[in-house]
Amino acid sequence: MKISALAIGLLAVSLQAVAQSAPPAAQSFATPAEARKLADKAMNLFKDEKFAEGYEILKPYWPLPSVEIDNLANQTNTQWPMVRQRFGTSLASEFIREKRAGASFFQYTYLQKFQRHAVRWIFVFYKPEDRWFINAVSFDDGVNQLFE
Repeated sequence: MKISALAIGLLAVSLQAVAQSAPPAAQSFATPAEARKLADKAMNLFKDEKFAEGYEILKPYWPLPSVEIDNLANQTNTQWPMVRQRFGTSLASEFIREKRAGASFFQYTYLQKFQRHAVRWIFVFYKPEDRWFINAVSFDDGVNQLFE
């Protein structure tokens, strides 16, 4: 049930590289709990296939050029008919876990549940000094990796 995993992976890698070389975003989070609230809100929009709106609320916290985030929203919209065809109607979203990597990174993993399968959404946050920023947002159907 792979949905262009290579294309999605390459997109996530390229967006991470741009994010790491871009200037800091105007807004940031003081705590992971603040970041979680925004990730929850974005995930609710993504679940309802409101990708442009979901990415739009992430923009102020993501040190990527606005046009890059708009392109990500467009690419998601382009891929979504295939997701819907293979997996069925979107039913709900579910928070799965938080993982940390040292004192500088954490990620939130969510599931978007469909009638026949699920999509894994991953939000990565980075703290270069004393504030948190979005570092990457990606999705795939790699549900087996939830058991690692």
